[in-house]
Amino acid sequence: MRGGFRVLSLLVALVAPVLTGAGSSHALEPAVETGSAFDFLPTELTIFDPADRQVIGHGRYSVSTTEGVEVVEGENEYLDGRRDRELERLKLGAPGDARLLLSAEHSFFGVNGALRVVDRLDTRTGAASCTEYVRGTPRVRRATLTVPADTYAGATQLMLVVARLRQGQRERITLHSFNCLPGPRIIPVEASVSPKRELWAMYPGELARIEFRPDLGWLGVLISPFLPTMEVWFDPADRWNYVGATFDRFYKGEHILTVRARTRKLPAE
Repeated sequence: MRGGFRVLSLLVALVAPVLTGAGSSHALEPAVETGSAFDFLPTELTIFDPADRQVIGHGRYSVSTTEGVEVVEGENEYLDGRRDRELERLKLGAPGDARLLLSAEHSFFGVNGALRVVDRLDTRTGAASCTEYVRGTPRVRRATLTVPADTYAGATQLMLVVARLRQGQRERITLHSFNCLPGPRIIPVEASVSPKRELWAMYPGELARIEFRPDLGWLGVLISPFLPTMEVWFDPADRWNYVGATFDRFYKGEHILTVRARTRKLPAE
């Protein structure tokens, strides 16, 4: 999915992550955080081809604050010359409160540097657009959307889930996700947290696996096979930080696997 089930975006058909075994269901949970739940540090990512686990690129995400607005910036650079750029602006609230998305823009470039796709949303006006470039000519789909307060896009979706996990929410986390499918859409999403810690071949330690699915009630039974899902991994021993996921680069785009650079050492190291 674009936006929602990418990253860090942000997803149609996923290549399943490889598990090395099941973790303990009795692992101690970290202490619940409140005011610091929405504090995020710069994140470095390695991008892999999910099929053969070869490195195909690197990503960087940063968060800065200016005049009551939090700015999330991300850039993925691929070894073959492709690039992705992501920019979201969020309104700050009281400590411990979720940020409100103000605007989102995600641009995707081909190997020759030419634009392939641009997604945009302004939550204050509801103006949204999904632009695909075909042989250099833009094909634009526009809409004016009703934007729920819990709408997020791109990496901000994962940031919200991390914050909710830090605040002690475990079983079910809900939000709305902006995506281009291929036109502008805002869809309800449910993040289901696996009750057991698990091992993942791409990152050390006992991790939490969360599956993101569109939450469309009875309608979902009919159309869910055509909508994206995503599995994401978080580290309970490292403040529930995001550690990796497999997803589509954009709607009907290439599959990619992103893995966060390690931020902690295991006890045996």
